[in-house]
Amino acid sequence: MPLVRMTMFCKDSTLRRNKNLFILIFIGFVVYLVYMIASHHRHGFISTDRSLIDGHEIYYFREKMVNNLTFFSHIMSREDFLHPDSKAAMEVYLRKQSQRFMFDSKDLVTDIGFNIEDDVIVYLHIQKTSGTTFNHHLVEDLELEKPCDCPHDVITNPCYCFTHKNTIWLFSWFTTGWPCGLHADWTELHECIDGALDQLEKRHRQRRYFYITILRDPIDRYLSEWRHLYDGEHWRDSLLRCEGQRPSLFDLRPCFREKSWEGVSFNEFMECQDNLATNRMTRMIADLTKSNCYHKRGIKEKDRRIIMLESAKENLRNMVFFGLTDDYSHSKALFENAFGLKFKKELNVTKLVPEEKFFLNEIQFKEMLQYIELDVQLYLYAKDLFMQRSKQLH
Repeated sequence: MPLVRMTMFCKDSTLRRNKNLFILIFIGFVVYLVYMIASHHRHGFISTDRSLIDGHEIYYFREKMVNNLTFFSHIMSREDFLHPDSKAAMEVYLRKQSQRFMFDSKDLVTDIGFNIEDDVIVYLHIQKTSGTTFNHHLVEDLELEKPCDCPHDVITNPCYCFTHKNTIWLFSWFTTGWPCGLHADWTELHECIDGALDQLEKRHRQRRYFYITILRDPIDRYLSEWRHLYDGEHWRDSLLRCEGQRPSLFDLRPCFREKSWEGVSFNEFMECQDNLATNRMTRMIADLTKSNCYHKRGIKEKDRRIIMLESAKENLRNMVFFGLTDDYSHSKALFENAFGLKFKKELNVTKLVPEEKFFLNEIQFKEMLQYIELDVQLYLYAKDLFMQRSKQLH
C-alpha cells in the first residue's frame, strides 16, 4: 500500500511539474508574441504575414516601379482614386516620366518690381517641406539695407523685420508668429492677413501681397509627417478657419484625443478618416471656399477633390515664387529674380530623415498612394512650372 501511494505521489508530482512547465512555456510564448507585435506596431507594421511584416525601404519601391512594369501594374490595380486623372499622374510620378503642361506667358514672368518698403511677402509654410530651413534663410541670409534683428531663439521669439518706413515686408512664422493661426493655409491667410498686419503695424495701409511656399516630394512629405507625429509632435492647435468658421466635429474628427499621437503605427496613421496629412499641400494652397470648406454635406468628395486641385494649381500659378525642397539651387535663383533680393550664401536643406529609413510593406505602399493622389498631381504640375520658369532666367 505505501508503495502504491509513493507511485501515485510521484505521478502527481510529475504531472504538476509538466503542467507548470507548460504554463511557463505558454506565458513565455505570449510575452514573446506581445513583444513582437508591439515592436512591429512601433514601426507601422501590424500584419501577421512575415512577407508583409518585413517590409522594404522606400527606394526599393521607387526602383521597382521604374524597372518592373508588371509590379507597377499590380500596385496600380486599384479603383479607389477619387480624382479621374490620378492613375495617369501616378504612372508619370512613379515611373519617373516627364510631363509638360501649357502655361501662359504671364505665368512664367516673375519679375514683379518688388518694393520692400510697401509690399509684403507672405510665406505659406506647409509642414514637413523643409520650410523652417527656408524661413531661417529669409531672416538671416538676405542682403538687406535694414537686416532683421533676430533673437537667439527665433522659434519662440519672432525676429524684428521692419523696414525704414516701419513696415513689415515678410509675413512668416519667424517674423510675426502665427496671427492667422498655426501653419495657416492660403484660405486662412487670405481672410486674415489685412487685419493682422494692420494690428502689427498699428495702422491701415494699401499693400501688395506676394504669396510664396515650398513644396516637397509627396511620398517623402507624407512619411515625414507620420514620423513627426510618431515622435509625439503635433499641430492640433491649428485653427483651420474657412469663411470665418472652424470646422465642426461632424466635418472634421480629430485623429487622436490624447495630448499627442506618439507611437502611432503607419497603418493607424493612414486609417484616420480625417487625417490632415492627406493631400496636405493641395489643401493648404487651394482656396477652400470654392470646395465648400470642410463641410461634408452639400458636395461629393470626388467633386471636392477636382475643384480643390484646380484651385491649388491656380494659386500656385499666381505665386511669383515657390521653391522645391529637392532643388534649392534653382529655388534660390528664382527667389532672387522675383524679388530683386540676394542671398549672402548658397541655401542648404537641413538633414531630413532619410527616406531609406522608412520601411513599408507592399500593402502599405499601395494604400498610401490614395492619400497623396492630389499632391502627386500638384507636384508634377509645380515641377514643370518650376523648370519652365528656371529656363526663362537663362
